[in-house]
Amino acid sequence: MAAVWVKPGDLSQNAVKRAGKRIADGSQSEEDEKIVQRWRDSHAYVLNTFQSTLRRWIQNDDVTLVQRLKRLSTIRDKLVTGRAADLSTMHDLAGCRLIFPDIDTLTSFRSRFHSKTTARHERVSQGKYDYLNAPKSTGYRGIHDVYRYRVAANSSGASWNGLRVEIQYRTQAQHAWATAVEISDVLDNARIKFDRGVNERRERLFALCSEVIARTHEQRYGPLQQLTDVEVLDELNAIEAELGVIARLKRLAASAVEVPKSKNLVLVFAEELEVKGFRSMKQALDYRNQVEFLNPAWDSVFVRAEKPAEVAGAFRNYFRDAEQFVRLLAAAGIPQQELGGSTT
Repeated sequence: MAAVWVKPGDLSQNAVKRAGKRIADGSQSEEDEKIVQRWRDSHAYVLNTFQSTLRRWIQNDDVTLVQRLKRLSTIRDKLVTGRAADLSTMHDLAGCRLIFPDIDTLTSFRSRFHSKTTARHERVSQGKYDYLNAPKSTGYRGIHDVYRYRVAANSSGASWNGLRVEIQYRTQAQHAWATAVEISDVLDNARIKFDRGVNERRERLFALCSEVIARTHEQRYGPLQQLTDVEVLDELNAIEAELGVIARLKRLAASAVEVPKSKNLVLVFAEELEVKGFRSMKQALDYRNQVEFLNPAWDSVFVRAEKPAEVAGAFRNYFRDAEQFVRLLAAAGIPQQELGGSTT
């Protein structure tokens, strides 16, 4: 059955902006929520186009690629906190995530992709989101590219011209850290991911963990370049002895939920994880929208991937799987060789 794509022209830009502003100030109606859902879902066509292009470029079986549309709860959070000022121009409603075995593979792929793709679609980020060369203070590392979709006016995809998609590039080590942060945020009811400053000691712990992983496994610096290896390990061990965050992650049993053999999936986490597969993207989006509307406190996300293993690997936070993060720290004997610098 052919996909039925939501077109952005079905909604006026003003209506989208107004809905976003009302969500930001807490005065939204049920209709505003539906406008947000439809605006987000109008990015599915562009998202599918980019993931198809990216997949053709993958030459290494160790590279994982998944695509997702942003969760309604995260959209709401960005608007309420002011991290996004305008729903109509939010650049990461649609996103592709690529996870590479190492930095060399990541940078080589990204360079080749840039050389062919920019001529058609417009890369609008231009290094703005390079968190490898300039890690976030939280410890987050990776690179994001933002593209504006652009095809000829007489093309079948012209209705989606101007919509944006974000491409995330991470190594497996960087992904393990980011996953552990999201899992720990849920366990501790905190928000390191969004720079909230809820618990400075806990946030410092994860910044130190990022530094250890960067130096040990990628021969690079993280966000705490000014510290010596000994200072990093001593402070990390002291905070962990106080908080026991890593110990909790180590004890956590990963979910054994089976991922259906379907390219269109909806992951829902209430108290337990549920993964449902659908024959079409439209069916999956309709189900996800219904879950968000009826159960706004639940964590639900639409995911599209070629293989079940890609979903379990790329969305370990839903499966509560922090094993790789714990393993990377356990192997942390800081290397003596000179640490790397620039990636580009």
